[in-house]
Amino acid sequence: MDTQGIRKHATPGRLLAGLVGLTLLAGCGDDEARFVSAPEMQAGDSLEGELTSTSPVNLNNGTRYSAHWMCGSGEAESYRYTLDAPFAASLAAFDDQGRWIGSAESGPDGEPAILLSAAEAQRCTLVVINGQDGAAFGPYTLAAEATGDEDGLQADRPLVGRLDDGSAEHSLSLDAPAHLNLALSGEEGLDMHLVGEGVNQRAESCAPGELRLDAYLEPGDYRVQLGQAAKPNVAATECDSQVLSTGGAYQLVAEQRDLSDGRRNGGPLRDGDRITGTLEGESTNHYTLHLDEPSEVTLDLGSTAFDTVLHLSGNDTQISDDDGGGGTDSRIQTVLMAGDYRVEVASYGGNRGDYAIELRRSEFDGEFRNDGPIASGEEVRGQYVGVAENRYRFTVEETAEVSLALDSQDFDPMLYLQGEGVELTDDDSGGDRNSLINTVLQPGDYTLEVQSYSGSGVYTLRAGSNAFEGRMSDGGQVGTGDTVYGQLAVGSRLDYQLVVEEERDVVLESTSSAVDTVMRLTGNGVNEQNDDAPGLGLGSRITRHLQPGTYDVEISAFGSSSGMVRLFIGE
Repeated sequence: MDTQGIRKHATPGRLLAGLVGLTLLAGCGDDEARFVSAPEMQAGDSLEGELTSTSPVNLNNGTRYSAHWMCGSGEAESYRYTLDAPFAASLAAFDDQGRWIGSAESGPDGEPAILLSAAEAQRCTLVVINGQDGAAFGPYTLAAEATGDEDGLQADRPLVGRLDDGSAEHSLSLDAPAHLNLALSGEEGLDMHLVGEGVNQRAESCAPGELRLDAYLEPGDYRVQLGQAAKPNVAATECDSQVLSTGGAYQLVAEQRDLSDGRRNGGPLRDGDRITGTLEGESTNHYTLHLDEPSEVTLDLGSTAFDTVLHLSGNDTQISDDDGGGGTDSRIQTVLMAGDYRVEVASYGGNRGDYAIELRRSEFDGEFRNDGPIASGEEVRGQYVGVAENRYRFTVEETAEVSLALDSQDFDPMLYLQGEGVELTDDDSGGDRNSLINTVLQPGDYTLEVQSYSGSGVYTLRAGSNAFEGRMSDGGQVGTGDTVYGQLAVGSRLDYQLVVEEERDVVLESTSSAVDTVMRLTGNGVNEQNDDAPGLGLGSRITRHLQPGTYDVEISAFGSSSGMVRLFIGE
């Protein structure tokens, strides 16, 4: 056989593969009508064979091979062949002029090589089964499966077709939310789009003739549109192909994955889901959450690549968290009413990368009380949605030291106290973003109103009171163990004289629900000032070891605020 005359048909991009194939096949036949002699089979027939020590040797790598002519039956039909062999194998194909068409190998985990054939009438293709190493011996089967003219795409069922006039379209219907991976295998130059229900996604090319598209779809009707592209949409990662296409055939597979598993950047979240995703570009990733009943919900978002930010919205709820999960991770723990919600994954600082988001849900068996009376010693759980007034009645029977605390993990709460000539407001005195009002109230009826500096969600309101055992004084002498309340006017200050009878450690704390206090301690060589102490919000704290003597304690306001100030002196 004149191999030189055959090699000239190989294009430059296929020259090496053609030489390998022709080295493998040279001198194998006496049929002058074909470039090589081999057994003939009709397209659509399954094939059984065996690689043995007497099989021809591929001179390129010393492995054994077997070749077969696959010829059309007079009608243009499409078939899918699966290579079943007990050894690592590869498939190669040549047209009837000896030009190399392509090849495919079985996968490292035993995935079989696939041959797609769109056989033309009276045309033949040479198919070669080759071992991948010198130990590749044994029987093999090239099992044929006929493919119909199906327009509908079904999950996990391969669909084989051929582009007519350069395009094709397949319908896809979903009755429930699904995560689909669409895999298109065929010749180079293919393009694929998924459209419908507000979705318009283009597939990425991860290898020549291999396209992939991940989609997170709601129930509805979709269309998979196939065509040809002058320029591929190249993927960031590569993929392997076990599919060999001849005659312009393609294979389309829609793999449906359980939404609680794997990696995805969107789609529904369900109880127990732990999803890995990737934040890319400038956009955020969005998930959906549907609840059929009121639920206790915990959302955890973590990443080692960036500072996470988590947003939850829907049903008049707006909750955001940055570092509630510890470190730079995020956590939202709240109660949500039945309905649909949007969960958004974002980054603080602009960094991007992989993250994990987890959802846990349990039934909410409590109740919300967003108004009505609240008594001393009572704790009320409510929900602030920003469209209604959350007001409570608080009654004081006798003069008392009152503590009113408003806490929330969902939003930045603000607490208002009004009544009997008193008007007090607090934002962050309770630590973190929580509110706390500590004051002395005369007998009477008061109104507590829950408001928000930003966001909405669930809160807890606690009311406590003790018999008033301190004293009211805007100045004068004080000592350790004293609790004194003074009324600080705008632009003024409270001046007290602290008498220390013997050497000791002294702690002074000035707190107020209306004033950002600044406290100064002077005398006997001491000159110390404090504005905002840890754990006291906008209150002040000075801790000193003092010698016997008299010291001046001065309390003023940062800014132009005014109101009642509590001074406590402890050891």
